[in-house]
Amino acid sequence: MNKKAALVIAYLITFAVYNIGGFESSDILMGVVFAVIYILLDIGFLRGLDIKTTVDDAEKEYPGIRKASGITAGIWTLSHIIYMGDEICRGLENPLFSGVYMVLTGVGLFLALYYALRLIYICLLKAAGRHDSTTRAPAPGRVMVIYAGIILLCMLPFFILNFPGTLTVDSFDQLAQVRGLADYSDHHPWVHTMLIKALYQAGYKLTGDIYGGIAVYTGVQMVLLTVSVAYAIAVMSETGCNRTCRILMLLGFVLYPYNEAYSITMWKDVLFAAAVLVLTVTIYRISCMDRGGRVPLRDIILFLISGTAMCTLRHNGLYAYILTMIIILVYEVRIYKVNRESNYHRCIPLFLMMLVTVLAVGILKGPIQRANNVKEGDFAHNLPIPLQQVARVVYDGCELTQSETISLERINTIEFLREEYTPGGADPVMQWVVFGDSGYLESHKSEYISLWIKLGLRYPMEYIRAYTDQTKGYYTTMMPEQTEYYGILPNDYGLEPMPLAGASVRIKLNEICSKIHNMFPVYGILYSMGACLLLLIFGAGIIILQDKKDGIKTGMKQGSRLLAYMPAASITITLMIAAPLAADLRYSYPLLLSMPALICITLKGNEAGNVKIQKESI
Repeated sequence: MNKKAALVIAYLITFAVYNIGGFESSDILMGVVFAVIYILLDIGFLRGLDIKTTVDDAEKEYPGIRKASGITAGIWTLSHIIYMGDEICRGLENPLFSGVYMVLTGVGLFLALYYALRLIYICLLKAAGRHDSTTRAPAPGRVMVIYAGIILLCMLPFFILNFPGTLTVDSFDQLAQVRGLADYSDHHPWVHTMLIKALYQAGYKLTGDIYGGIAVYTGVQMVLLTVSVAYAIAVMSETGCNRTCRILMLLGFVLYPYNEAYSITMWKDVLFAAAVLVLTVTIYRISCMDRGGRVPLRDIILFLISGTAMCTLRHNGLYAYILTMIIILVYEVRIYKVNRESNYHRCIPLFLMMLVTVLAVGILKGPIQRANNVKEGDFAHNLPIPLQQVARVVYDGCELTQSETISLERINTIEFLREEYTPGGADPVMQWVVFGDSGYLESHKSEYISLWIKLGLRYPMEYIRAYTDQTKGYYTTMMPEQTEYYGILPNDYGLEPMPLAGASVRIKLNEICSKIHNMFPVYGILYSMGACLLLLIFGAGIIILQDKKDGIKTGMKQGSRLLAYMPAASITITLMIAAPLAADLRYSYPLLLSMPALICITLKGNEAGNVKIQKESI
């Protein structure tokens, strides 16, 4: 790289740092940043990392590093530009100047990420998969018991401080159905409501107290979440993970207060996330097996249980499960065509397990729910993004025809949308439908689909802004707007927190736990759903590069580890289609809960695929 190119690249990167960091143009730190980057480029550290003794050898060993770095850097750059929004133009109104600012920032950020990611790819690819294959892994059952005990001990203080558990608006809605104070509704999955009912009634009979009933549900949920996380650690140990990785996975759970807080919260999202985690490591465990072997009974049982739970504990879970299974089936069928004999014992059982799960869920959500007079949820809750887009057109004062105005007014007043529309939160527009004539909307779907298309074609920028505002928390580095809650929130049922100890410090400790993620950089990454998704994209690059290098040795295992990404990734995809809130951590909790395991799966390398899985393990 010549000095002129180094000067240009150094300035572009400096410009990106200046604009994204919110510095003043006169800040002397910008001079320091520019000088340091130029020096690094000039001595060859960042100059495309062309130091022959390190990078050239790495690029020969792992073909495609430049391409992977470029694609990843491009996606991360686009994500950050979306996250910054209008702030990237620094208040400039002139289209030319604002465009120049956006281009310079985007190019500079891309270059900075490209060189940095290229270096990280090389370092991680060199380190990934390094483990002593001769070291005997401890018995998975023993690992599971030890780590489950540690996790439960970490959860216990939260349970004691917030006894009998945490209840929010959604919790009260389900608890009212359980106590016979409201009719059954599928607004929150009826299966989860029935689980609450069974455990609540058991606890109430045992203690004769409503708080005892709530506490029994909370306790069982804590155990199920604990067992799920401990099982994931055990599977990683079983497939070649050393003690350091196991400890890091444990810390990835216990050091994030939202995990402990969620374990005591009466939400469907908690057990749903546990099911996704178990399905993730079960898919990975199957991928580590020899192609000619049969799928062990343990994996068949867990595949069915976790898959059914994923489909029934949250409404978007069914769609995410189907997407996951379609991708797995496409992969397995492709392998089956190459070698039918070696893949026969995997492809057929997987197909049958998927079919059984979907059929069981269909019966449960259809005939069984109808037999129990379960009401469907409000139709508006299926349409958060289209409603937000139409509302944005109204909110921005865009011109509507008389017929379009009449169509909207048939549901509710347009004035409601102008006053109540909230970027990133669909509750007001859903209330616009629920408090209006929701039946008319549901019975005239074609009319409103046509209206939605017409307005989108006429005002595309309003639709794009509404969509990005509604979904950007799931694919940018935006911090969550809502994280965890503690204790029993104010309600109309006379329920109050009943801490068993620490009442005087409970509120302060809960406040610290709910704010800690805003205080420490890097630590807060596992709070951001979008940041975790970007890490998955980076991790996919590592797996693809490893598979290209080991293609001859791994044969039919190429790409199999990426299948473990699919449950969490599919959940995120469904959120991008129908997210009710822009950045509510619990909606992407399956991704965050699975991240330590997914990081482990990514960095272990293809050597893990040679670990023999014993049927009798655990």
